[in-house]
Amino acid sequence: MSRLGENFIGVDAPAAAPVNVAVIGASGRIGRRLLELVAAGNCALPLRIVAVANSRNWLVARDGLRPAHALERLAAASASAADFADGLARLPRPLIVVDCSASADIASRYPQWLAAGIDVVTPNKFGPSADRPLARAIAAAQAASGAVLRDSTTVGAQLPILNTLRDLHAAGDHVERFEAVLSGTLSYVLGNVQRGAALSHAVRDALVQGYAEPHPARDLSGEDATRKLVILLRALGRDIELGDVERVPLVDAALLDEPDPARFLSGLETADETWRARAAIADARRERWVYRATFDHADGERGRARVAPERVALDHPLARLAPCENALILHSAYYRAAPLHIAGPGAGIDLTAAGVFADLLAAARRYARPLAVGVDIASVRISAAA
Repeated sequence: MSRLGENFIGVDAPAAAPVNVAVIGASGRIGRRLLELVAAGNCALPLRIVAVANSRNWLVARDGLRPAHALERLAAASASAADFADGLARLPRPLIVVDCSASADIASRYPQWLAAGIDVVTPNKFGPSADRPLARAIAAAQAASGAVLRDSTTVGAQLPILNTLRDLHAAGDHVERFEAVLSGTLSYVLGNVQRGAALSHAVRDALVQGYAEPHPARDLSGEDATRKLVILLRALGRDIELGDVERVPLVDAALLDEPDPARFLSGLETADETWRARAAIADARRERWVYRATFDHADGERGRARVAPERVALDHPLARLAPCENALILHSAYYRAAPLHIAGPGAGIDLTAAGVFADLLAAARRYARPLAVGVDIASVRISAAA
C-alpha cells in the first residue's frame, strides 16, 4: 500500500526546443571553463552552442557545436571577429549571448542585442558600470523587448551580493551605509603582502592563480573595485557613475600608466619596499591593510562613495578575511538591529564560470516549454513506494 506523501507523478511531455547560446571570449579562461560545464551536461535544459568567438575569429554553426570541440573548430575558423557582433542578430531564437570578455566594445553592443530580444549573460563589468548614456540604453532595451541582462558575477563571482541588494531594494529597504572588500585580486594581494610577500610577487601570483585581470593595472588602480561599487549602488537605485566615486590607487599613477603588462610587473618592484614598510606599521599597530569600498548615504545629499587602501583593526570583520575573499557589511532600515554580512571567495576562474553557468541556466529556464494543459491520462506514469 503506498503512502500519499511518497507518491509522485511523471508526465511524458514533448522534448523541449533547444535554447541557442553564443559564447564571446570562448577561448579565455572563463569562457573555456564555461564550455566545459556545458559539455558536462549536468542540467536538464537543452542548451545548444550555435556560435563561439574570441578576439581573432568567430564561428557559427546553426545546427549546433559540440562544446568539447568548439574551441578546436574556432581555432581553425577564418572569419574575422569584427563581424561577429552584428551577425548574432541572424542566429536562431531563442538566443542567449554569454559575454565572457572584458571588452568595453562588446558591452556597447548590449542595447542592440537586448532590443532584438536576445538575452545577455555576462561577468563583463563594462556594461553594468557604463556611463549613463549606455547604462540607460541597456535599461531601455530590456524594458522594450523583455530580454534580460544577467550580470550577478560582475560583483563577488558566485557570492550572493548583487542579487541580494536588488532584492532588498525591490522590497523597499533603504540602505544607509555599507563597507565592503569587492576586489578578490586586491584581497589576495594585500593579504599576502601582510603575510610578508613582496607586492610585485603577490601580484604575479594573483595572475598565475587566475585572480587578476590580464593587465593588473586595472586592479591596482582601483578601477575594477570602482566599477563593482557602481554596479552595487545602481542595484540600490542610485544614479551614479565612475566619476562620482572617490578612488585611491594602490600604487603611484606613473606605474599604472604602463600599457605593457610585462613591463608593468617589472616596474611594480619599485613599490615593494613601500608596501613592506606599510605592512610592518600595520603589524605594529595590530591592524591590517584592505582595499575598502564604502558608501554612506548620510554624507551629503547624494551620499559618498569611495574605494581606497585602508588599515582596519585586527578585530574588524574585514581584517579577518582570507586572501581572495570578498565581503559586504550593510546597514539599512531592515538591518538596523544588526548589519547584514555576506563573505566568501570572490574571485577565481572556477567560481566565476560556475556563476556564469548558473546565470545562463536561469536565462534558459525562461524558454523551457511549460507542461501542456489537458494531459491524456494514458500518458501519465504514476510511481509509488510500496
